[in-house]
Amino acid sequence: MIIRRARFITSLDALGDYPGRGRPEIAMVGKSNVGKSSMINRLTNNGGLARISSEPGKTRLINLFDLNGEIVLVDLPGYGFAKVSREEKGRWAGMIEGYLSRSETLRKVLMLVDMRHQPTADDVAMVEYLRHYGLSFHVVATKADKLSRAERSRSLPVIYRTLAVQPWQVIPFSSQDGTGRDQVLALLDELLPPAPDAQ
Repeated sequence: MIIRRARFITSLDALGDYPGRGRPEIAMVGKSNVGKSSMINRLTNNGGLARISSEPGKTRLINLFDLNGEIVLVDLPGYGFAKVSREEKGRWAGMIEGYLSRSETLRKVLMLVDMRHQPTADDVAMVEYLRHYGLSFHVVATKADKLSRAERSRSLPVIYRTLAVQPWQVIPFSSQDGTGRDQVLALLDELLPPAPDAQ
């Protein structure tokens, strides 16, 4: 998929109506500060589309983005951030679960993990949740540019084992050098309806 036009649609605190609802949705989920906003900006080649903060826990709503008028990209709140109240954590979890369990047009989930570290217990729980609901997902191992080739070769098997996924389900990604961008865009292509036969 070539993204020619990307724009922010709206923010929601729960799944509901929004302009363009009904198109295929692809959701991004991961722990706080894993790099969701940076990934959105790299995919769309728009450095200012999603707000990036060095402080974890800044994405506190469901943020929706329109891609070419064809697909809706859904940025869900980060999880696993320690410096918020239990009530706030519960509210975020409710938003994530409410969206994932109720969206009728969700076609794919991108589960982001930091390639430099072993997936956390929260990451494992999220993958188990996605399997429980039968949601199609790929794991995106972010910040790949921070590791050497040898370090990547050691890190990836840890991700495979910890999350019990196959190698083809994991995409190394870097918002800095573009590693993995084409693979993610190919996943977006799969969500588009087939083009009508030429007459």
